[in-house]
Formats: sequence, C-alpha cells, structure tokens
Amino acid sequence: MTSSRVTSAPTDPEPLAWLTTERLSRVKETLGQAKTLLITAGMWRAALSYWVRLEASLEIDFSSKEDQDTLNLLESSWLKKNSLEEWGLSQVQLRDKLRVAPASMRWARKQWSNRLETVFLKRKSELDRASCKLLRTTDKDLIKELYHRIKAGETTFEEAARSYGKGSERKNGGLIPMQSLEEMPHGLGPLLSTLEPGGLSIPLQLGKSFCIVELTEWKPCQLDEDTKDFLLSEQLRLWIDFVVDTLLSILGSNNE
Repeated sequence: MTSSRVTSAPTDPEPLAWLTTERLSRVKETLGQAKTLLITAGMWRAALSYWVRLEASLEIDFSSKEDQDTLNLLESSWLKKNSLEEWGLSQVQLRDKLRVAPASMRWARKQWSNRLETVFLKRKSELDRASCKLLRTTDKDLIKELYHRIKAGETTFEEAARSYGKGSERKNGGLIPMQSLEEMPHGLGPLLSTLEPGGLSIPLQLGKSFCIVELTEWKPCQLDEDTKDFLLSEQLRLWIDFVVDTLLSILGSNNE
C-alpha cells in the first residue's frame, strides 16, 4: 500500500523568462566566489534555492505598518532563541532575513492564488485527515481469527492489538493519531479513504506482515486559509526547485 502522489510544479513564471540577464548577473556576483566552498559543503543547491526565494521576495513591497508589525513579531520571536552576535548579523540584516519568508509567500499568492481551487481539488484526497487503529502480525491465520473475533464482539480492537500486535502502535491499542492521508504511515491513506468511521478492513497483507485496520475518525479537508497557505507554500517550493534545476544547467554544479 503506497501513495502515488505526484504534484507538478507551476510552470509560470517560466524559469528561463524569470531568470533575466540581470538576475543571472546577480546570482553569479552573489554566489560565484563561494561556489567551490558551497559545492564542497553540499550546500550549493540550498544556496541557490534561498537566492531564488530572496529574489522573489524582493518583488514585493513589504513596507506597510501591518508588514512592519509582522516583522516586529518575527524579530522578537527570533531574538528569544538566537543572538545577533552569534549569527554575525546587524539588526537591519536580521530584518532583511526575516522578511524573506512572508514576502515570498505574498509573491506566491500573487502568482497562483487563482489556481488554488484547482490544486486543492487535485490534492484533497491526500489532504483529508484521519486517525485509525492498526493491528499487525506475521501470522496470517491469527490475523483472520482476530478479525472474526473483533467482528463478533468477542474482543476489542485495542485488546487484540495490545495482546497480539507486533508494531510500535500496539502500546496504544493500535492507535495511529490524526494526520493527513499522505502522511499516514505504511501507505494506509488510500485504504482509509474507502472506510467509514468505525469501519473495519478485511485482513490485508502489509509488507511482510498481515493486518486489519479500523478507521476511528475522519476530517475532510476544507479550502480554508491554513490550507491555502499550505498549498501556496508547496507550490512555491516546487517552483523554486524547477528554477534551481534550470540554474544548475546554466551555472553548472561543478567548478568548470
């Protein structure tokens, strides 16, 4: 049981069009001298990813009073866990650093907010959330017996999981807590989408084990603000990866 999710990167702005001559000059000037060190440290792609995010954020006016209040909150939170001296930053540099995330998200909203409903409908089945109980054992005959005993009310799922279960979830009576279907362990998401709350699956093979699963709770995903932010963040990450792939083909990943 595995998820087959494939999420496509946005193709707009098209990377080659977005990577103007001026931008390519800037990335070479900004990162060029450190390229050897970054490649050796395994940080070349991460540095390019951050540069793309920074460039996108600079397209956004982030100077309103509300924006400054946001930066004040971010700065206060950051300073509780870090110090300017340890990072070698001035306060101005810190605020420039902190504006990148919210400004780049605003850039993403400007680019793709009109396609969020389409993206949501494609992803909804994996963004729905659920909790379930899982009972695993390596004995095929035993799992069939336990299935019929639970169905007949001769034992509870929790008792059977604690007594006969082999996975780490047995300690909690088989309970796997609420999470999105795409994050559900062992690829259980597609199976849970076929069950009703309280519904029990037939005995199934799960890797080298055999299992039964009970859906305990189901929460369908809604296109609320949190979901919109999640989808925009995902679209931005995928687009940045797309642009970085293009950058690597232009700049090369070696030192030639």
